[in-house]
Amino acid sequence: MRTPILNKHNVIFRLVIVFLIGVWGCSKNSEPDDEGQRCQVKAKNGQDDDIIGEWMLVKGQTVFHEPKTIDHSCNNIIYKFQENGTLVVSSDTETLIDLETGQYSYQLRHEPLESSNEAFTLQIEESFIGCEISADTMILNHSYLDGPILHFVRIK
Repeated sequence: MRTPILNKHNVIFRLVIVFLIGVWGCSKNSEPDDEGQRCQVKAKNGQDDDIIGEWMLVKGQTVFHEPKTIDHSCNNIIYKFQENGTLVVSSDTETLIDLETGQYSYQLRHEPLESSNEAFTLQIEESFIGCEISADTMILNHSYLDGPILHFVRIK
């Protein structure tokens, strides 16, 4: 019977393979992004200081009590901000982590919320929310009050 030969090069090669598999496995999906979403959402570009239009919720995060990330990219949760100061929320699911479907009044202030790092303050009814808007994405950050962080894509 032949005994396996373990030489220095064979051991090093195996260690390198194990290391590479470990690094690849740990880095994969460590930072969720658009590619990590179950469904792709086609974004429409707009002005980075304009909230008017339709925004699709693609991800929600709870950061305090039982932290989790929920992928909403396959749901049809739409926030429609109208020029008259009305927000219409529509959804094809009942598992919402923020506003229920319906109409709300809103106001976008071009100043940061005191307790948040976002550039804008969004007031929906009586709630004040940190808001960051880019050409095709928006983040609503309620985390300073133990609320969710909502990630949107502009669709219209």
